[in-house]
Amino acid sequence: TLAVIGDLKEMSTDYIRAATFKGYGVTLMVGIGIPIPILNSEIMKNVAVKDEDIWTEIIDYSFPHLKRPSLGKVNYKQLREGNITIREKDVPTSPLSSYAKAREIAQKLKEEILRGKFLLQEPIQKFPQGSKFKPLLEIH
Repeated sequence: TLAVIGDLKEMSTDYIRAATFKGYGVTLMVGIGIPIPILNSEIMKNVAVKDEDIWTEIIDYSFPHLKRPSLGKVNYKQLREGNITIREKDVPTSPLSSYAKAREIAQKLKEEILRGKFLLQEPIQKFPQGSKFKPLLEIH
């Protein structure tokens, strides 16, 4: 889990998008750059994962409760191709992220690090350990 703090007045509108999801509501999509120090070959191996190696589950969110059925698994490469097959039907897909924007953000982050403008700090607050997950229930 990652929590970030930012001043919306100072943020570039190039990296902020409003969105709505049926059955969920309004949300904000924000592009951020996170530097990952490559300290050894294991870290490099973990960050060099290809889209075809990242799998996710397709969940039917039309069910208004927590026991939503799985409709199968697909990898990120399949999702980015624009169509997946669910129960023998072609379903259009669209990414929420952009490789072009990600590269742009990574380049800006690199420039800030090289100029000494981006400094790491200790966490402002750590998440509590051992806390119980309490999902929000939908109200209809």
